[in-house]
Amino acid sequence: MIYKNILENEFVLRNATPDDAIQMEYVQRHCYPTLHQSELLTRDHFINHIKVFAAGQLVIEKEGNILASASTFRCYFPEHDSTFLEETDNLWITNAHKPEGDWMYGIDMGVLPEYRGLGLSTEMYNARNEICKGLKLKGQIIAGMTIGYGKVKDKMTIEEYCYALEINKFSDPTITPQRKSGFRWIRPLYNYINDPDSGYASILMYRPVDVDFRL
Repeated sequence: MIYKNILENEFVLRNATPDDAIQMEYVQRHCYPTLHQSELLTRDHFINHIKVFAAGQLVIEKEGNILASASTFRCYFPEHDSTFLEETDNLWITNAHKPEGDWMYGIDMGVLPEYRGLGLSTEMYNARNEICKGLKLKGQIIAGMTIGYGKVKDKMTIEEYCYALEINKFSDPTITPQRKSGFRWIRPLYNYINDPDSGYASILMYRPVDVDFRL
């Protein structure tokens, strides 16, 4: 289990408990204000995630206040594209979680806007990597939401947008930090999630447990 002080002991990173669920819901709603209601995680979802796979649920707190959270489940590497709701068992993860799965699927990570840019997401990604190593998993899988694409989707295709990110022509609020945390590209996903700011697209990526680098 994870419990440690981070960033000059200003914050605590630890595994989530059911008592955190209300604050985790608050973080979710403030991190994804344009996400469709059907795809927002609620306190009940978070409580079930902790019940199903306690080791994979994380929060960061300061003075008792939850500022960031992350949710995962174990799986086998996906062979086919699916939507966010399909992949997560309609957000509950009960049937999506495979106790013997050899990959960790990160379905959610959120940092309150006023605490972004401090490295909290990187700390959570690294903590996930520690969990993967402890469970002898191959690594993490995520579908990174292309949040910045909505602002330029009338000027370029999602493929062009991804290439621009890959060559560091500009940055994306979600994808760029994920790449800096060691994630590698696989392919675009279309209609994965219902969020106008992401352009209804995302990028499927993975981070092997033996990769630890910064762009």
